[in-house]
Amino acid sequence: MVADFKFNKMITGIDISDKNGLFDLDHWVGKGIRFAYIKATEALDSADRCFSDNRSRAQKNGLLTGAYHWLHPRLHVEQQARFFMETVSDFAGMLPPVVCLTTHRAPMEQIERNVKTFIEVLRKHTGSKPVIFTSIDYWQKYLSHAGWASEYPLWVDFPGGNFPPQLYPWAGWTFWQYSYQANLPGILSEVGINYFNGNDEELINMVIQ
Repeated sequence: MVADFKFNKMITGIDISDKNGLFDLDHWVGKGIRFAYIKATEALDSADRCFSDNRSRAQKNGLLTGAYHWLHPRLHVEQQARFFMETVSDFAGMLPPVVCLTTHRAPMEQIERNVKTFIEVLRKHTGSKPVIFTSIDYWQKYLSHAGWASEYPLWVDFPGGNFPPQLYPWAGWTFWQYSYQANLPGILSEVGINYFNGNDEELINMVIQ
């Protein structure tokens, strides 16, 4: 079940990858950033070189952290899931894992089958519902009939100042990436800025036990 709209209680977080290098938290922890999603893997064998260090730095400074994987739907998805899970190793104490779907393409039937398989493997392994990160254009083009996705939280990629429109099959969104070109002190290169649609207690309740 996705979160209802509670715009007055939204919480800010970031998403980063190795393009941002090892970040310096001293500049901005305690200044409005509550969580960080960090790239762990992509495809079959591309591990983010900064993942472990950045996760450790974020956790030591009190940020809730999560990991994400860029899925290549034409490649073996169970192998991708194993690679992601082995790289992260221990999901306990982290926010739910994320599968990213905005770039890599395949026939519609193949995408839906493989995305669902990837998510189900992660759900079984972690005991939590993975988050689906996608753009509105990508989802409507390749997964517009995937009604089963409403079981999982939506993280919508929709840069700009306007709230994202409704995206079937979700009634709302749980995370919203409203900018992927932000500049923050202590972080190399542009970083993604996101809202969580809920309060701090609700965000903490998403953490995997």
